[in-house]
Amino acid sequence: MLRTPWWITTDSWPWVVNTSGVNSGKPNYQYNYLGSISLEGSQYGLRPALRLRIETLILSADSGTESQAKTSDALRLTFVDASKSVVLSKIPYIEQESGVGGEWVLKDLEGSSNLEFQTGLGWKLVDSTDDSGEVVASGRTNTDAATGVKGNMVVPCETLESGKDYVLSVWGQEDGSDTVGWSNRATKPITGTVTVNGAGCSLAIRNSPSYGIALTGQTSGTLSAYKIGDYNDEAFNHTGALKSVMLTTPAALKDTLKNAAEPAGATGVDVDNPMGWVASRWLGYPTDPSSDDVTSAFSPYAGRLQLFAQALRDAVKADGDALGEVAGQLNGLDAPVGNPVTLPLSGPGLYLIVDSSGASLPIIVGTKVFNDALGEDGGFVDFTDAGVKGKPRLGQAALKTTVTDIAKRIVNDAGMDGFDVGSEVEYEIALQVPDLTEFSVPYDAYEFRVEDTADSGLTLPDASGVKVLLDTSSPDTDVTGALPSSSVTVSGQMLTLTGLKTLFADDNGSSGVTNKLPAGSLIRIRYTAVLNKEHATYAVPTSGVVAANMNEAKLTRSHAGAVSEGWTDAGSGVESKMVKANAYSFRVELSKRDKDDLSTTLVGARFKVLRDGRPLDFVEVPAAGSGVYRLAVAGDTGVTQSVETVADGKLTVQGVEARELVFEEIAAPSGYFKVSDFTVDVRPIWDADATLVTELAYVTSGSNLAYVSEDGRQVMVLDPAWSLANLPYTGGIGILVLLIVGGLILAFAIRPYILSKRAERDANLV
Repeated sequence: MLRTPWWITTDSWPWVVNTSGVNSGKPNYQYNYLGSISLEGSQYGLRPALRLRIETLILSADSGTESQAKTSDALRLTFVDASKSVVLSKIPYIEQESGVGGEWVLKDLEGSSNLEFQTGLGWKLVDSTDDSGEVVASGRTNTDAATGVKGNMVVPCETLESGKDYVLSVWGQEDGSDTVGWSNRATKPITGTVTVNGAGCSLAIRNSPSYGIALTGQTSGTLSAYKIGDYNDEAFNHTGALKSVMLTTPAALKDTLKNAAEPAGATGVDVDNPMGWVASRWLGYPTDPSSDDVTSAFSPYAGRLQLFAQALRDAVKADGDALGEVAGQLNGLDAPVGNPVTLPLSGPGLYLIVDSSGASLPIIVGTKVFNDALGEDGGFVDFTDAGVKGKPRLGQAALKTTVTDIAKRIVNDAGMDGFDVGSEVEYEIALQVPDLTEFSVPYDAYEFRVEDTADSGLTLPDASGVKVLLDTSSPDTDVTGALPSSSVTVSGQMLTLTGLKTLFADDNGSSGVTNKLPAGSLIRIRYTAVLNKEHATYAVPTSGVVAANMNEAKLTRSHAGAVSEGWTDAGSGVESKMVKANAYSFRVELSKRDKDDLSTTLVGARFKVLRDGRPLDFVEVPAAGSGVYRLAVAGDTGVTQSVETVADGKLTVQGVEARELVFEEIAAPSGYFKVSDFTVDVRPIWDADATLVTELAYVTSGSNLAYVSEDGRQVMVLDPAWSLANLPYTGGIGILVLLIVGGLILAFAIRPYILSKRAERDANLV
């Protein structure tokens, strides 16, 4: 008697040792709920089978009917393949057959799955309060081909406990056989509730939501998803959007995830829930104290989060079972931006997505959360501020290539809130050393040049302010001094770097140019530009492209006879490629109106603008039209902390980061009350890679007299005219005045009554 399954692993398919009953040609299984399997018989054979674990066992039942009522000595095991799912085509229900004492039967159980060969649907019923895992009833929809026995659909309602809820699970099923192995293969089940009352049973069940990640990008490899975090305690706001969700660690992955986090720079990782620590530090969610890993919070392709993802990818390469079963796959991807392809997943949670070709970086991304309360079938929701200031979006990602021939980014925008005018913007251009193996051109003819062009709103530094760093024996090695003289030049809005090939290429005489540094080594160019007050562009909410101060770098290099994919033919044996980085500064536009007549604009309303509790300094910009104020920079004259609306009621403040600004009205127009202090929050919404602002919005708070216009492009600020009716809109002092006036009215109303009572008293004395 064998107490556990036997496995023989080959280089291609695993095989399960199976048994054949004597003279029957059928297996004879016995199963007990402690998890051991007994195989009886005298003949043993090898059959191809899926390598299934005991924890994926969903049912052991009669091999013919798959019921719990044993009608033969043969049992068959059914295992779940977590990557497969089923969709019901009808709504099943439980009904009692006609006649006295008729059986209760599960009807209209129909559906399709992504199993290769679905033979029918299976089901089981369990007591939700019973932790033993014992199955109350089970069955199948189809006739078993091996035994010729019709499947069981009887639900024993008459023996179930009244008033108790039972869990019904249904799944798509591929029956076992003597050619594929006797174990059945099942999809991930859909569950519903069977309610028992005096009249019998009722069933409530519906299709499970289909989870997935919408991907864009291109790869010829297989994209495999591994679940590394579970969702718990989901909370939603009044609109149904996600308010919060707890991220927990699958028990089997605790050690693997902890071991991957530590080499990525993590300290103090929670042994019991390493994913909770990762979420708070690296996934862009608030944490106290704040994380110092500013890049990971805004992009799944940067910082220690990316190192963590790569460590997990390497763990899977070393051991295919390191992160458990694959939860979803796509064979190749060709999905441009705006036309994503969904990678189907087994359920909600946080996933690692790995590209088998190695052409793209591993991604850590969470699914959206299903909110049952949204309509009859619920809906998938994200955080209300997803994408705002770089906060990660759920349910979508873009492949990012590991090959960075040239890339460009802004280094010092940690809060993803842009820049004040006059601020320094630090740029980095990253270049990979090319593979020169196929080149035969002479060293002098080999070209490798960078031209960096900035918009007029950016002032480039002098050549001495440009640093060239090389990651070889140690990161950030400054090699600027190793370049030939005049390798770095700045002329107007263009920065040019030549002589970079001296860092990585050798002159091999007649053999031409060759590598002296390994291909793929990283060269980084760093410099700081200033967002200048003369020409800076300021972003406002718009239906089109959000305005930015653009900086574009172009790498021109020789090619080895054919233009590289994704590059532009520049003629004469050279090719070029361009990348961009956008620096943002923002503008807030206000419109001052009469509360009771919105067509009346108000001039002369003066405000103080505060940020982080401190008033900001501005200068008026007459060239932009009156009522336009720019954040003051060093050297400005005419600086003021008071900004004022003009004849059309307009007021504009510009050149500020996307932060909360508090507007305090210090003087209202004649004949009007001041409005209470209100806050305007400028919210940029970034793309998945946190490189481009796709939308911009104003959000107001603090007063219902300040709100965003219907088109979203300005903040409407309403002043109440002097009247008793408008006193409540003026805040505390207004209410006090109303109480005083009301008291005086009451006093005048009481006086005639007192005089009348006095006259009545005097008359009674006669």
